[in-house]
Amino acid sequence: MSELSQPDRVTIAHTCQDWAATYNGGPLHLTRHDAVRYLADGHLDALTARHGRDTIWQAVAAYLDAHPDTLTAPRTTQAQRAHRQAERDTRAAAHLAAAKDHHLRNLPYEALGLIDRAELASPTYRDFDRYRQYVHRKVPPFTPADLTATPHRYRTPLPLHSPVPGPPVVHHGAADELWVYPGRPVVNGPWPAATPEQCTTPDDTTWLAAGTVLVCTGCGLDVT
Repeated sequence: MSELSQPDRVTIAHTCQDWAATYNGGPLHLTRHDAVRYLADGHLDALTARHGRDTIWQAVAAYLDAHPDTLTAPRTTQAQRAHRQAERDTRAAAHLAAAKDHHLRNLPYEALGLIDRAELASPTYRDFDRYRQYVHRKVPPFTPADLTATPHRYRTPLPLHSPVPGPPVVHHGAADELWVYPGRPVVNGPWPAATPEQCTTPDDTTWLAAGTVLVCTGCGLDVT
């Protein structure tokens, strides 16, 4: 039995969002325990096969505890669930298209980051490991830097503007629209721009946290 991955947890979240209200209350007076059972056994059998029934039951119960509104939300129709899934798949497809573009331009690390984004958008959309295998064929051999006698400097954690992974940063700068490496966080602070996409000073930076984190002073984007 292995530990749940982030895509596994996203799959559980999507399943709860789509189906939890259906298995709560109603004419059969279903309980929260019934909802956990129906969600885990009826919709997450692939995860159960990999991780075990107890693990998936506990993960579903933990999600419902953290998001009780999923149980009391209006029940969804099949059409609504299909529409939600189509939106997830569309986001995943966009990330995969960008990954392909980076792959063709011999930017394997950027392509891998975009594949990760696609999987988090819709974990069941494709076999993402197959895409990673294509990219890994072009990854150059890694030669580690010689850090002999280099003193350790530890990055100080800073409060972030939004959870990671959160919504991806599309670009940096309202005018220049600079490319941003997938997964770059935004440090919380009183920045002039609300988002990196609206930033008007993408070239202005400052060091924070004792010189371990470099951020844009216009929007807080981590550019270390």
